[in-house]
Amino acid sequence: MTGNVDLQTLLTAQKTGQPEQFRAIYDLLVDKLYTYVQYRVNTREAATDIVQDVFIDLHSALPTFTYTTDAQFYSFVFLITKRKLAKHYNESKVKQISETVLEEDTIAAAPPQTEEEDAVKRALQTLEPETREIVVLHHWSRYTFPEIASLLDMTESAVRVRHHRALKTLAATLTSL
Repeated sequence: MTGNVDLQTLLTAQKTGQPEQFRAIYDLLVDKLYTYVQYRVNTREAATDIVQDVFIDLHSALPTFTYTTDAQFYSFVFLITKRKLAKHYNESKVKQISETVLEEDTIAAAPPQTEEEDAVKRALQTLEPETREIVVLHHWSRYTFPEIASLLDMTESAVRVRHHRALKTLAATLTSL
């Protein structure tokens, strides 16, 4: 997931008084985090806010973070993200605005969605939550199987098997829709 970037060097430099290195860490993570979060929330604004909160917490936590491996760092970031999503869901439950009473401008502002996208989202909802997480992490957030295994505390082979079975289930579900 890091490509040519040495994550350990970035984290060490940021920790030792080179705050501009946080920008490189941000650039490394922002697209994947945004894609991951946007899939789970209703609006782009909510996704942007959550990702921003993740980076604020990450920036605050980095001085005490001890790097051991890239996978451990990504698990740490993923944990922060999951907590921010949980907080968002809890706050959304408190607000609970009736979905049947939408204002016209809210509907107009919603990003257009194709029938295919709707079908894929409906099909994904038929999967078990952990299996759905694997598919989303791999195809939307572009995590590798070893990275997903580390994030979800599973073996790589278990991730691959669940992914394969999920794709078969999705294909069957999409064919029947």
